[in-house]
Amino acid sequence: MQEFAGTHGTYTQANIEKQRSYNLPQWKSLCAESNHQPPAKRGERRTNNEAVAKPRPPRPQPSTAVATPEPGKRRRGRPPKHRPALVQPAQTESAELTQPTTSSDADAAHIDEQPQVPPTPTSPELKLERDETPSKDFNVEQDVVVEEETLKESTPQQPTPRRRGRPPKSAGRQPKPKAAPGEKKSVTSRRMYNKREAVEEIDEEAFKGFNYKLENVDEFSRERCLELEQVYWKTLNYGTPMYGADMPGSLFDDRTASWNVAHLENLLDVLGTKVPGVNTTYVYLGMWKATFAWHLEDVDLYSINYIHFGAPKQWYSISQEDARKFESAMKTLWPRDAKHCDQFLRHKTYLISPEKLKSQFNIKVNKLIHNEGEFVITYPYGYHSGFNLGYNCAESVNFATEAWLNYGRIAKKCHCEADSVWVDVNEIERKLRGEPTPEYYTASEDEDDDDMDVEQMPTPPSSVRGRPKGSTKKRKRGLKDVGKEPGRKVKRLKIRVRGPGAEPCVLCPNDIPYDVLLPTDTGKKAHRLCALYTPETYLVVENGIEIVYNVANINKDRLNLKCNFCRGKRVSFQCDSRKCTRGYHATCAAAAGVQVDAGPMPLFIDGVEYISEGFDFRCRFHRPKRSKNANSETLEDNRLIMDYARSLKKGDVVQAMHLGGDAFAGTVVENRGGEMTVLVDVIPGG
Repeated sequence: MQEFAGTHGTYTQANIEKQRSYNLPQWKSLCAESNHQPPAKRGERRTNNEAVAKPRPPRPQPSTAVATPEPGKRRRGRPPKHRPALVQPAQTESAELTQPTTSSDADAAHIDEQPQVPPTPTSPELKLERDETPSKDFNVEQDVVVEEETLKESTPQQPTPRRRGRPPKSAGRQPKPKAAPGEKKSVTSRRMYNKREAVEEIDEEAFKGFNYKLENVDEFSRERCLELEQVYWKTLNYGTPMYGADMPGSLFDDRTASWNVAHLENLLDVLGTKVPGVNTTYVYLGMWKATFAWHLEDVDLYSINYIHFGAPKQWYSISQEDARKFESAMKTLWPRDAKHCDQFLRHKTYLISPEKLKSQFNIKVNKLIHNEGEFVITYPYGYHSGFNLGYNCAESVNFATEAWLNYGRIAKKCHCEADSVWVDVNEIERKLRGEPTPEYYTASEDEDDDDMDVEQMPTPPSSVRGRPKGSTKKRKRGLKDVGKEPGRKVKRLKIRVRGPGAEPCVLCPNDIPYDVLLPTDTGKKAHRLCALYTPETYLVVENGIEIVYNVANINKDRLNLKCNFCRGKRVSFQCDSRKCTRGYHATCAAAAGVQVDAGPMPLFIDGVEYISEGFDFRCRFHRPKRSKNANSETLEDNRLIMDYARSLKKGDVVQAMHLGGDAFAGTVVENRGGEMTVLVDVIPGG
């Protein structure tokens, strides 16, 4: 059940899980109720049986003569307290339930007879998992679909005289209790643990002669959908729609070879494991106003959605180029949530109308009407949202292509949910290269502690004298081996792969496309940039081929330092600023904002200064600062910048800096000199 809060085009959505099962006939009947049905067109009535109430007959004019009551009729006035109410037959009860009355009629009916609660249809018993109890916040009028045949076959209960005092809690109409806090679950937790089996006992009688399709689906024309969209944003606060979302399963036949959502061949198949909702399909049963808020797919994957039958879906999407702008707009609207979680939009909780995005933030929203029998595909890093225009059934799944790998490497996830879905891109790439990826490896007691997991590290010794030292590694291991075979000293640890299996460069752990690999005197290869920036190495041209020499004599202490950008070892250089110890890889320098100046540099040997060609490295904290008086006009008039920009060619690595921002780097894709624009792919994000 979905509840909305907000106003003026900005809303928050709360999904409350209800412990109630529906079969498809019951769900279709629920969607046909007046509070769950789309509004009718102007001048028309709704298609359900709950029509407008019949006009009341005129009241008789009062007269001076005193009428004698007929036998069997009750006199005017309040009945005696201890006299039982009249019993109405079941046929009259079912007829009155289908015809709404006015408030005065309801008061009169309350005086005439004791209100009777319609019998609750018994649902098939559910197999409840451990520590799972059915919810008690049950509303007869909204959550139970009462069919007329059930009322006719049921026997009305005998009324009992009403006693003085407060009526019992189970009598009459009760207000709908608020949902318990435990029922509000995150989307991820609901998806991960929604593994309950289907009901074993199926009511076959309910499906006899049942037509699962929507009869008036042709009425959802473009004009009708536009009208419903306007009504949706005007009345979003009214009503609580229900959404049968994230149900594991598929309605596709396994024999369907083309466009089978349940069997899409993609890169996620190489994982060999099933991730719920990512590489396994989910079925969605929707109704009017059932909403999916603005969000990205898990790990920024592709998604494909197919409507099997029913009313259309209204989709909204933001282009990838406006994604950052959209995130900034949502952070200004919900600053507290953004401060708590930088990926708060993945919670699928926040809604904003397209009109407000356009008028207030100048963000264009793409719209799409998704009809039955059609597919909708969302692309990586593409924000989207939408809602259902009526009763329908859809199916969706995520998938990945080679183009997604660049997005998957830099994708982010929500850290406030411990069970957030994640896919390891490095594991996919290793399996595509055919490299073995074992889940475990055997570790002996003689292995180095650096290769162990952090959780397996021994407790450090106490810093207070007199106290006993912490448990040693040998004792800790002995505690874990309790109950195992005696004499067995081998344990199993999870492996942590930090990089590609084949080492591309002997001087850095990065595999970059914008630099060439040169042979070295050790038989391995190294980037040309790494050979230039490392002080010990130098290039020699032999037979027209550049070879990197002196690789074996690199300072071991600097090779053990960690890069301040990627945290990998084998640092090529350190900042030349006094007392600065920051080190970087040569292939990380541009993206880390390091300023590199090439030219004659002073070199001191035995106290004597020599001038030689070299490089001066300044980290982003010690590089020369831009003048505070700089603005866009002065930068555009700078001939040095303009001449340098015009000389750039495709494939060149360039550093840039926003006015008042930090430096970043990218590879040149296109140089548009006439437009004074350079198009770059940002390193390493793309």
